[in-house]
Amino acid sequence: MESQGGPKPSFDIAAMSMATKGILVVGVLLLIDSFLAWQQVCVLGFCASASAWGGNGSWAGVLMGILLIVLILFEISKLANMSMQLPIEPSKATAYLGFAVVAFGVIKFLLAVTNEPGFGAWIGIILLAALGYFSFLYLKAEEAAVAPPRTEL
Repeated sequence: MESQGGPKPSFDIAAMSMATKGILVVGVLLLIDSFLAWQQVCVLGFCASASAWGGNGSWAGVLMGILLIVLILFEISKLANMSMQLPIEPSKATAYLGFAVVAFGVIKFLLAVTNEPGFGAWIGIILLAALGYFSFLYLKAEEAAVAPPRTEL
């Protein structure tokens, strides 16, 4: 039986840029990591831990998490071709959101590692470095697309 209606929506991963793939994959991994133990202390066999959302510098972890969720949803909405009215180009907004996530994530990392760091903080700093790299790639790709061609005299 054939279905009636318009064309089926398609999702072509090959058409996505490396920066977009990287931001989405690293963003989701960082979001998962934010719920792992960024701080852990054990006393007499009893252990307590705090995720990126709590513990020392929880304000930075919460801001990192909220901005990360916004970044992931923003990228998904761009892939779904949802129109947005922004004062800047969407690719610059992605890069700037990525840089903000990295900034608050590094603050959270520094506050966590100075007071009983957990394994999640070490995974987090690696993912934050990767997110910073892909955000930088996103910004550079936009600048290359917008820059006028050079003419030699």
